[in-house]
Amino acid sequence: MTVRWVVATDLDGTLLDHETYSLEPARPALDLLRDRGIPLVLVTSKTRAEAEGIAAATGCSPALVVENGGAVVLPGGRGVIELGAAYDALVAALAEIAREAGAGVRGFSSLSRRDVEELTGLRGEDAERARRRGWDEPFLLSNEEALPALERAAARRGLAVTRGGRFHHLLGASSDKGRALRVLLDREGWLAPGTLSVGLGDAANDLPFLRIVDRPVIVPRPGGAADPDLAAALPHAAVAPAPGPRGWNAAVQGILGASREKRS
Repeated sequence: MTVRWVVATDLDGTLLDHETYSLEPARPALDLLRDRGIPLVLVTSKTRAEAEGIAAATGCSPALVVENGGAVVLPGGRGVIELGAAYDALVAALAEIAREAGAGVRGFSSLSRRDVEELTGLRGEDAERARRRGWDEPFLLSNEEALPALERAAARRGLAVTRGGRFHHLLGASSDKGRALRVLLDREGWLAPGTLSVGLGDAANDLPFLRIVDRPVIVPRPGGAADPDLAAALPHAAVAPAPGPRGWNAAVQGILGASREKRS
């Protein structure tokens, strides 16, 4: 039986370089996906506006899971499935739970464009796209010891806190990268027998979707080590040979047997 593949990937620090945000080192594997008609899904904490720009750069017409599972954008922009809590409600709740938990937080909604540029390295319109949020409030936490109390205060309101590469995130309890990816896979018929899914991520907030794919891959962080939370939770996952898009490229080509196909 011929296997059909689906590749789902995180962006920052995974398909995109942690510092430069470039995906060019992954171009050979992206071209392979395009040439073989293998569906690509971008699974990210980024906004739809950000993800759509990156989607165009891949050359693959990918589907999108945005803002940590807050919404799914079907391939080709055929529609949007909203799964998460409304952004205004999250902004208001963050202030409440921070006071309740005694946590020092700085929410994304309070950041100016210059703040976003300084904190993320994004510039100009890219920074503006990051501020167009709908289902997820990123925030900086000044006192990490307050995180458990913050998580409990969020849970009492039906919300959840997760950690990304640069920010913590407050989101609806139903916002989940894994749930959103499963909704997409089911909607597109990508759960059918004979279809195998690959998932690549680098941070703890990727765990929900890496748990549901057939072939999880941990992409190392910039220092070269795999995220310890991911490694502990996914002991049988493959680990890419390098951080960022270089490791992504090698892992995807290795799984899809690109070198073997080229020799045949």
